[in-house]
Amino acid sequence: MDSNIKNNDTQTVNKTVKKNLYEIIIDDINNTIQSGNFSYEKPICTEKQLSLQYGVSRITAKRAITDLEHQGILYRKRGVGSFVVRNFAAKNHTMSNTSRLSNTFAFLLPFDTAKGGLIDTVAELSVSLNKAGYFMGTYITSENVSDEKYTLGQLLEQNIAGIVYYPKNNKMNLDLLNQFVINDKPVVIIDKSNDCSYIHNVTSDNFVGGKLLTEHLVSLGHKNIAFLSNASIDETSSVRDRFGGYIKTLHKYRLPTSMDNLVTGLDILTEQIAITHTSTPKLNSVISKLYNNGVTAILTENDQVANSVIWALRELNISVPEDMSICGFDNTVWSQKTETGITTISQDFTEIGKQVSSILLSSLKDPSYPNQKCIVPVKLIVRGSTLPPRQ
Repeated sequence: MDSNIKNNDTQTVNKTVKKNLYEIIIDDINNTIQSGNFSYEKPICTEKQLSLQYGVSRITAKRAITDLEHQGILYRKRGVGSFVVRNFAAKNHTMSNTSRLSNTFAFLLPFDTAKGGLIDTVAELSVSLNKAGYFMGTYITSENVSDEKYTLGQLLEQNIAGIVYYPKNNKMNLDLLNQFVINDKPVVIIDKSNDCSYIHNVTSDNFVGGKLLTEHLVSLGHKNIAFLSNASIDETSSVRDRFGGYIKTLHKYRLPTSMDNLVTGLDILTEQIAITHTSTPKLNSVISKLYNNGVTAILTENDQVANSVIWALRELNISVPEDMSICGFDNTVWSQKTETGITTISQDFTEIGKQVSSILLSSLKDPSYPNQKCIVPVKLIVRGSTLPPRQ
């Protein structure tokens, strides 16, 4: 890494913002660029150098570099390293600290951008905002509602241009969001729907997604279909809308519905369980009961949950899709981690980014810009986890 890059302020950053290691690296690189203490002709960093200087893995170092590339700050030369983009540095260096901050949007989300396809949303947002002379910083709260609230409070003290907010659930800290709105800072909620008349909203069409999956299962001949989610329907509008599409489709085709086939709020299926295929007695018990009650297909909350369900079925010696069809949602990498692949719903994360950037920029140009509630279309992706029902 360029020897001019300093990380002397790391402890101060940690005390005030609760940042991850990769975010600290990003801040240090940005500070070096803003000071002008670098060369366009030499790499400002490499993965190996960052890893050694900060004592982090190559994955963490790569994450920091990739985020800066998405923001239009760095570009990479294979086998050489990462360089500062000339136009960005020239423009950024001439700004005062206050004006620079006012040209920055914050993106607050509960998990790493690599999850759930959000990396496409981040990339599109960064490109669109950069073209208009704005930049974006990401803040990850690790699915912790307390950290979510804390970070929103911290952002209120910064001179940001606006905020994109992906809340963990529908308890979205309206008291804090109101302060952004009062200060004429646009707020866009993504993933979770909200009925607030002054806060913008961009979501995928979760209702239609649930409908498409259920119609697919019905077309295969399934009549006894269950719905299973780790999240609570009460607190998570996206899951609630998927359930709505499911139940309305069952009613449309006059198929039986039962509370026994509705399993929500399990709150046990973590990412670590999905990665390690850890046995979960509670999930095994739920699935065994559904199977014994004649259920032939399960529509799950998302691809990660679907993956955990498939592994639980294997432990119970129930074959997928011969004995039980499984559907996911999101079309993430989880949908392709099994031999058959998982039938799922594809969200257009790039289009979500386009809609969000359009709202942010339009709101800044026109204070009277009307409140937007955008619903982005979804697509059914059929893979090998669904077949006609067992006999």
